[in-house]
Amino acid sequence: MEAHRNLGKFGRRSPMRGAAGRRNAVLIAVVSALLAAALIYLFVSAYNKNKTAQVAPTQITVWVAAHNIPQGTSEAAIAGEGYFKPKAVPSTQVVPGAITDPSEIVGEAATTDIVAGQQITASDFTKTVSTLSGLLKGDQRAVAFTLDTEHGLTSYLTPGDTVDVMAEKGKTSEMLIQNAPVLENAGGLVVLRLTDRQALIVTAATLTSSLWLALRPSIGATNSVKLYAVAS
Repeated sequence: MEAHRNLGKFGRRSPMRGAAGRRNAVLIAVVSALLAAALIYLFVSAYNKNKTAQVAPTQITVWVAAHNIPQGTSEAAIAGEGYFKPKAVPSTQVVPGAITDPSEIVGEAATTDIVAGQQITASDFTKTVSTLSGLLKGDQRAVAFTLDTEHGLTSYLTPGDTVDVMAEKGKTSEMLIQNAPVLENAGGLVVLRLTDRQALIVTAATLTSSLWLALRPSIGATNSVKLYAVAS
């Protein structure tokens, strides 16, 4: 009888021990769930990162304004002053209508003010009748000279070319102007863009000397003689 009572005493589970076991089981389940959630989060983050890297937007080269461009400025003046520059941007950031080649707006003029850094779009320009005044600013002047093919390369010059202007008098010649843009060339009448001071120098030289034009390279032109150098 005593043995039976002892067996019942030690065989019966304590209520406190049962509650602790349940708490431990719940704790283990919670920790397991948290670990599983963390693993899922890390997996999804890595997957999304890898997916984003795989679908990175391509780069497209567009043309932007290097400086502020006032409304009415012609494309020729803008190109001549280096107001355009290429810039590679993600395809997702390309403005609708952005030009990828400046030749798309040749012969056109700005229809609105364009701020520095702004992407140039086809709608920013429109066809216009070219005027010499639209190619000038500040102290710039358009000056025309009548020249023959030998002296002025009139069979070869086109708007956008740049030339050096030399004056020949007797057995000497002098370098008067370097890097003067050609605005027009029509039947031997060559129009150059000069400063007002340069215009005075060259027109004064025509009274006593013959003018010669020397065509400069379109890219990477250098000078081996100084301005106003005289050779005989």
